[in-house]
Amino acid sequence: MPVEIRHVRAFHAVAEALSFRRASEHLGVAQPALSRTIKDLEETIQVSLFERTTRITRLTESGRVLLKHTSDLIANLDHAIDLAQRAHSGIAGELRVGFNDHAISGLLPQVVRRFRSDYPDIEVTLIDSTTPGALEMVLDDKFDIAFVIGQQFQPEFDHIVVREERVVCVLPASHPLARRKRISITDLAEEPFIMGRWESWKTTTRPIRDFCAAHGFVPQIIQEAEHSDGIMGLVAAAMGVTLHVDSAWIQAFEGIAVRPLRERPPEIHTSAIWRRDRRLTSPTLEHFIQTVADVVSEEGTARR
Repeated sequence: MPVEIRHVRAFHAVAEALSFRRASEHLGVAQPALSRTIKDLEETIQVSLFERTTRITRLTESGRVLLKHTSDLIANLDHAIDLAQRAHSGIAGELRVGFNDHAISGLLPQVVRRFRSDYPDIEVTLIDSTTPGALEMVLDDKFDIAFVIGQQFQPEFDHIVVREERVVCVLPASHPLARRKRISITDLAEEPFIMGRWESWKTTTRPIRDFCAAHGFVPQIIQEAEHSDGIMGLVAAAMGVTLHVDSAWIQAFEGIAVRPLRERPPEIHTSAIWRRDRRLTSPTLEHFIQTVADVVSEEGTARR
């Protein structure tokens, strides 16, 4: 017979009370049943755990050793059960959140701050990802939710549009076009472009390329970068120009000039996405989605 948790719990109850009667009352079981459980445990591990007389019950040396080395087991099990029950209620557990450049410079920090304040026992893990990678990770249940570019997704996903952003022209501060208040897209037809790496940025780059094509040219991309700060750094080094969503941190970046376009630019949407079926089974995810919705409602779907 293998040792079971019920054996260990019964042993601890008797060891702490040093009375089979009091232990049986504490556990809510009949004393003969408790005595049988302890006897089964002793027979299984082939040691005597208690010395019993008509007057006293006390631990043997083997009993003291077993008590010492199973105390953490019982405490950890009780803690784990408590966490599981709280996770079932959505007030404890863990949440894996994928994010991209646009999300981390947008509403995501505010969402996470509020969520952690409201649910301090839920561990939030933020994982840097690209939109294509995040879609796969959510679908494979490796992310609970992710912030990605776009607003049209597969039927398996549900989403909230978190941010609607306008595309602006970003030039080296020393560029002649930087003297203008607005830039026409056709003024950039012969300019070298810095863009995000296609495999990671295609959901952002595709509408920008289409925008350029609609105005008669294909952007001459001379270099690609993995992240937005890399793109801005290359522009600041006068390697080329770029079209990028506007944000406060870009406006503050040294060595560049940010100018609006004369023509109506494409809109870039950042959305929070999750699997529809996961929302039904994860109260923790439901709480996070509600926090996202609350922040978006209060701030408005940010349009820059």
